[in-house]
Amino acid sequence: MRAPGAVTLRRTPGPADWERVRELCCLTGRSGAPIERERWPFFAEQWIGPYQKLLPEWAYVAESDGAIVGYLTGCPDTRAFERQRALRFTLPLLARLVFGGVANADTRRFVKRALRLERGPEGCFERGVLRALARDYPAHLHVNLDERVRGQGVGRQLIERFAADLREQTPARGIHVFCGHGPVKFYESVGFRELAAIDYGTARVFALARPL
Repeated sequence: MRAPGAVTLRRTPGPADWERVRELCCLTGRSGAPIERERWPFFAEQWIGPYQKLLPEWAYVAESDGAIVGYLTGCPDTRAFERQRALRFTLPLLARLVFGGVANADTRRFVKRALRLERGPEGCFERGVLRALARDYPAHLHVNLDERVRGQGVGRQLIERFAADLREQTPARGIHVFCGHGPVKFYESVGFRELAAIDYGTARVFALARPL
């Protein structure tokens, strides 16, 4: 029997799982804290939708006592993923927003970036840094946890499972993440190191990488 509170990992979430993943995304969307409820539908679609639609096989959930308490979304080849996301996700969503109305700051920002009127933080790093990431650390991930299980090793379990599957099933040589200052210590504790950092508005954004 599994001990109460024990965590198990599952790959390729099912339809019901994705609803909880979207909820967790919004509950952690402000540096680990919840975003405003009215932002949830678009925020979740923007950040979870591409992985759910294009690469569900590279998503993982952590489950405890029958409830999903964390997730990881990622991909083995970021450049290939970005091409597919632009064609199969960004353009259709952009069309819906243009014809249906741009409702809030999230959607306005999405439209500006989709039309290349504004660069997101990842696009502001030096080209040499971006080339190094694509060459040596082509995989990427996002991981978020329910606040009740933070500090208990769940994030580490998700990342190690993702890394093991990448080693076994892909030619990827490493993983990268972009993040603010808050998660840096966590990522360093699971083997990532800082490659570069930039100031983006009032925030400091870090490019971290880990070899496989």
